[in-house]
Amino acid sequence: MNESMNKTQYQKIFKRAVIEQMRADLRSGSSLKTYFQHSYPVKDKDLLLSTIPVQGKSPFLKALKRDPVATDLENAIALHEFYGAIDETQASDPRLWAYLSHVEFRKYSLVRWGLPGEYKDLKTDDAKQRAINQLLEHWFVRGNDRDLRRHAIARLWWAAHLTYAPWERDPGFFGDLKKKDPYYFTRILLSMQDIYQQVLERAMGRSDRILITVLEYLGGNKKFAQSREKIRDLMKELNLIYGTKKIITLDRVSLKSLIEKVAKEIDTA
Repeated sequence: MNESMNKTQYQKIFKRAVIEQMRADLRSGSSLKTYFQHSYPVKDKDLLLSTIPVQGKSPFLKALKRDPVATDLENAIALHEFYGAIDETQASDPRLWAYLSHVEFRKYSLVRWGLPGEYKDLKTDDAKQRAINQLLEHWFVRGNDRDLRRHAIARLWWAAHLTYAPWERDPGFFGDLKKKDPYYFTRILLSMQDIYQQVLERAMGRSDRILITVLEYLGGNKKFAQSREKIRDLMKELNLIYGTKKIITLDRVSLKSLIEKVAKEIDTA
């Protein structure tokens, strides 16, 4: 057998100084035009090898122009299975995600989080600034939770990571929720864009216990979950309680009852 086939490969990432320059160039507008191009002119001297082992070819991420949201779940699972071995520290590295959005998964990023039309369509300074802000939000991260939840590629991996088989991660709390499908709760989270935004982009989304219990309720109450306003109101109310009563300390029965009570009040208001 060829020895090279057994040799461990490691994920490429950008050097930190390179990312800082990329962000600066984008903020100034000097590189804005490159975000309409299908390839990124990456140079070997700009890259490092990370400590993230990878095997085989990276997955192909689908992006349908007519409905780009429709492939979020499939892509999240593909990314999680490919990069599943990385820990949360590695998965918070801005150098990793900038490389993946700009190089490895550029085609997907352009369709899902790119700019419409052509560069010449950005005729005013305001239009260019809006485009720059959008790119900074979805193509780069600074390492904080909000950026990771909104980054073109990071958001997919984290959506799967935070919801994958919670009964394995916390059997004492979620043992009764065991399913055949380890991505059961990932499917609920990504079933609607509003669920993702309202649940994960709040402080409570950092708590596995609150996140999964909310998703459990939404999964069992489809009509409620289809209402953008009700999901928003539920998360707003829970966020207020989270800030005052620290619901993160509740046992599973009490937490589930609290979420059901708040949702019922919203449903009958």
